[in-house]
Amino acid sequence: MKITKAFFILLFISTNLWAQNVEIPSNVKFESADDYKKTEQLVLEATNWLLNTPISEEGKKRNEVNDFLMKWMGGSPSVSINLVPGIVPFDSPDCLMSFMSGWVKYSLQNNYSKNNVECAVAGAQNSIEFYKKNKAQLGKNPDMEKLVKQDKKGKLKSYIEQKF
Repeated sequence: MKITKAFFILLFISTNLWAQNVEIPSNVKFESADDYKKTEQLVLEATNWLLNTPISEEGKKRNEVNDFLMKWMGGSPSVSINLVPGIVPFDSPDCLMSFMSGWVKYSLQNNYSKNNVECAVAGAQNSIEFYKKNKAQLGKNPDMEKLVKQDKKGKLKSYIEQKF
């Protein structure tokens, strides 16, 4: 009896861990600064969903989430992203989106941080994690490999500082 109960408890917990989902409302409008503020939690959820959902799954939803985030990032009055060559994986759209969403997530979680280096480090770390999880589908990417190498050596921050 104890084994059966333990099994169901573990099953319930693991189902909740994998059931992470995000729903983008179809009527989202960005007409004022308040509209952006109201959707910040959804932006964080969307960022986490993109990171934790393999690119081989839910392609239509991934496009929907990407579109939402691009609209939010493109007009947000509180967060701006600085795309610097050598840090940003321009030749991989999925890694680029992961970088930008990691930047946004850091900024939102740190009182709208404008610290380019810290935001870029967070963006790079987010894209590295995404790349590692999806490398089989993405293939080897030289720009991402450079970031992974710097991260492994513990020099990601100094590498990024040099690029600014």
